[in-house]
Amino acid sequence: MTGPMRTSSDFQKTKTIHFKTPYSPFIKLLAIIFALIILVLGSGATVFAAPWTGTAPAPKPDQLYPFANQPLFPHTDKNRPPEEDTGVALVSPPHSLFPDTPAQPAAPAPVAQTVAQPEPAPVAEEVQVPAAPATQSDIEHVVIISVDGMRPDAMESAITPNLDALRERGVYNPHGQTVKNSITLISHASMLTGMVPEKHGILWGLPYIGWPGMNGPTLFTEAHAAGLTTGMVFGKEKLNYINIENSVDDLYGINTHDLEVKEHAVEFINQGMPNVLFIHFPDNDRVGHAFGWMSQNQLYAIGYVDGLIGEVLAAIEANGYTDSTLVIVTADHGGHGKGHGDDSPLDRTIPWIAAGPGVRQGTILNSELNTYDTAATALYALGLPIPERWDGIPQTAIFEETQ
Repeated sequence: MTGPMRTSSDFQKTKTIHFKTPYSPFIKLLAIIFALIILVLGSGATVFAAPWTGTAPAPKPDQLYPFANQPLFPHTDKNRPPEEDTGVALVSPPHSLFPDTPAQPAAPAPVAQTVAQPEPAPVAEEVQVPAAPATQSDIEHVVIISVDGMRPDAMESAITPNLDALRERGVYNPHGQTVKNSITLISHASMLTGMVPEKHGILWGLPYIGWPGMNGPTLFTEAHAAGLTTGMVFGKEKLNYINIENSVDDLYGINTHDLEVKEHAVEFINQGMPNVLFIHFPDNDRVGHAFGWMSQNQLYAIGYVDGLIGEVLAAIEANGYTDSTLVIVTADHGGHGKGHGDDSPLDRTIPWIAAGPGVRQGTILNSELNTYDTAATALYALGLPIPERWDGIPQTAIFEETQ
């Protein structure tokens, strides 16, 4: 053996001490799980096993809304500022353009000679037959418009001439309720399936590993089975999980903004509006998360989407569908602060507007209404049966009583 000899004290200085306890394997397992969670959350990866996988990137916070920082008109009375008063009273125009010119006497009218004329034959008066009032039986199309995260009081505070007009020619319930887990995917699933989350199977914001898929039937499967056409346009790609295979004929759904949603919705209408069309505007929710619910930015966002809804309604009118279309405008949830998701009234209370053939006009309903009643009302309006599995109840009170 060469080199200096090492003593036992040298080994004691360099050896590693291992603490052996009965809990060390469990602690190691927890550490591994924690590291994996940090890795997944930090990378933004999606590890959900589901039938559909999206690829579109989510909008960045600074791209949430094109006019987020513009000032809002005073919204307490929903009117723009009045025109400035100049203090100058309007003056009636003079009786004569040339007051200094003396008026000339009028020439006497010629006297016509009286000539006996034969009496004309009596003409039968044309009787105008009033058109029959539109009834529920005239409904051939249902359009459901969801403004993501819109609280009723926010809608009433913003400048919304199109929604105001829709309320005047229809019914409005400011006390609608969404499901207890008031988040986008769960709430929309209940809105469009007529069922509580425990039945349709979407219980989280995104499906979990091993999720078997959503349970039907949905509004679209029932309409499709009856031979009707269906369509969906939405601005959050996770709503694709609500689309059961072979139930939606026309679909556009990626992470996008309100304007693009409107453009594709109008395109669907111009090409031949489906019998059931769902339109989802996402940006109001994004503005709420970025700037706060009931912030001026969010009220402006609602005013902006009101204009887009007006363009959708104009397309329905231009293509001759107004007299055969029931339009429902609602929301998936509300919010408070910069979030939502709990069981509070601010998060669960949603607006619900309906207008169309046979619908009462200018009526406010205070009856109980839940978001899953929307799908049931749509099927009822189209004359289709309500699945026994559903929890939704048709809002029959919105229609005029027929003799």
